[in-house]
Amino acid sequence: MDQFLLLGDSITQQSFCQDRGFGFGAALSDAYVRRLDVVNRGLSGYNTKMALQVLPQVIPSAEQAKLRFITILFGSNDARLPNTPPDVPQQHVPLAQYKQNLRALVTHANVLAHEGVRRILITPPPIDERRCRENDFVHDIPVRKAKDTAKYAQAVRELGEELGLQVLDLWTVMIHKAGGRESDAEPVGSIDVPLNEVLRSFVRDGLHLSPEGYKVLFDEMVALIARVWPDQTPERLPFVLPPWHDQKAWDSYASL
Repeated sequence: MDQFLLLGDSITQQSFCQDRGFGFGAALSDAYVRRLDVVNRGLSGYNTKMALQVLPQVIPSAEQAKLRFITILFGSNDARLPNTPPDVPQQHVPLAQYKQNLRALVTHANVLAHEGVRRILITPPPIDERRCRENDFVHDIPVRKAKDTAKYAQAVRELGEELGLQVLDLWTVMIHKAGGRESDAEPVGSIDVPLNEVLRSFVRDGLHLSPEGYKVLFDEMVALIARVWPDQTPERLPFVLPPWHDQKAWDSYASL
């Protein structure tokens, strides 16, 4: 079967997890079952620099498999504050370098070797600083800021426009659902604005998506595909192998 490959960080890696409830990757795999293989290539903790270094080991060659779709979701780690902590490989990637790395990922020869592959960039979701500070402190200092994640999401939007690629703007969708606006001086989720329960329901620890957050991502992905590639929605794709009751198909197998 052709592949629908999900490339990203822990938000992608955890998207098949059933411990908490609804998962984006699991739901997508169920939607495309017997039509496309949904492949999880989420790499927890990775930033775009790390992803670029291992990409040749992640993307199958055109001889091994055929990519029908690839989604790329990085930025939550790239936006982490620098030197938090200072004595391990850095997750933080400066904004300009992040955009350059993302461009290199989505235009990599290993990706483009799959003729006609549909590339979808996904913005990092917003964060809830309060909950992040409860769960992710280093030496009593915060490691993430909502304003920074907003800048990295904007870089994804800009790159999508520059390259003519589809962008699933998860950051903006969630901000709007939480009653915020892109133009807010301090985005929803900042510790400098009132706590927002809607946003909090989307990010279970301030950073990673909850089942409600994954449902937003799934619904937006389904809507994007239906809008841009209506012939690629699950209901429009045939099973790769025949249904059990297709007598004509089984007659052809019998003649092999």
